[in-house]
Amino acid sequence: MESKLPENRRIMEVILDTLQNGEQSISGIAGVLKANDFKMHRIMLSGYLKALVDVGILRERRIKPVTLYSVLKRQDLSIYEITGNTIRTSVNRMDGDLALKLLHSILRRPIFLTEIERCGTKKPMNFETVIWERRKELIKKLSESGIMIPDTDMLVIPRETVNDATVDLLSALIGQLIDLKKYTIPDNDRKQKTLDL
Repeated sequence: MESKLPENRRIMEVILDTLQNGEQSISGIAGVLKANDFKMHRIMLSGYLKALVDVGILRERRIKPVTLYSVLKRQDLSIYEITGNTIRTSVNRMDGDLALKLLHSILRRPIFLTEIERCGTKKPMNFETVIWERRKELIKKLSESGIMIPDTDMLVIPRETVNDATVDLLSALIGQLIDLKKYTIPDNDRKQKTLDL
């Protein structure tokens, strides 16, 4: 006996299958849905596609007067987008402290406040400022990856760190999905000093 997928899931599958062949406009996607017996008003389809963009499934590109949609490939996502999307979808809040803990655990280095801003979360509240002798080297490495960090940006670590085997496994998993090397520098005796504020 063949199980039926919920209609929204089937609509999403049709959209994703269509976009595997290249980007499409709303009109193009609406035509494919209609050919597959799905009737969806253009405004509703627009909202549906926007939701898929917001959760990181689709990418939106505007070429006036048309908006084109394509499937967002894993390698297109940055560590900051993944972190921000994960926080928003799992705990449904803009938690900067959680973003700091996640980035610090995954990248295994101090984090610039600008990096947390790129996650789309609030500024963290529970952090310690650190002095790191490799600060300039890290700024240079990040700028080579297109991530501009102001020279005056604070480098911080969470007050409460997460030391857990699960976090290590998740970090390794994320490292297999995206290239983490562009977000950090090789590990050569990472020393850091904490500033008391």
